Amino acid sequence: MINLVLQVIAGFLGTISFAILFEVPRRYYLHCGVIGACGWFIYLVIMHFLVAPVMATFIASVVLIYLSREASFALKAPVTIFLICGIFCLVPGMGIYNFTYSFFIGNSIEAAQIGVQVLKIAIAIAVGITIGYELSPRFFYSYHKMQKNKLIEKS
Repeated sequence: MINLVLQVIAGFLGTISFAILFEVPRRYYLHCGVIGACGWFIYLVIMHFLVAPVMATFIASVVLIYLSREASFALKAPVTIFLICGIFCLVPGMGIYNFTYSFFIGNSIEAAQIGVQVLKIAIAIAVGITIGYELSPRFFYSYHKMQKNKLIEKS
């Protein structure tokens, strides 16, 4: 349990660090951190119960795009600010490193196995983001709130 909490905190801080490197405006740091931590939490919970990294990455990326779009509507900011920072925790950097290492030391079989797994995870991220982008704005609470405010202003 304490390990899960520490990993989620690390995901939060890592996402904020990436937001700083990505030159996100300061007012969005906390939002980016929360979105990244939520995505990482979803990934960890699914991995705990299913031990299926591709499925966990896919579901976490769908949640990330949903939260990113929700924040985008609520804060009237581009969705990419939140998505790119939030997806940081899910990118299989260690897998890419292990693939490259195995490839260059001549362990072709291990490199191929790792490479296929990394490719599956990358595709899961891409498909999750694509599905999330295809959701109608009607699915988002902030969108409805924004539309309601526009109606009130017109009256």
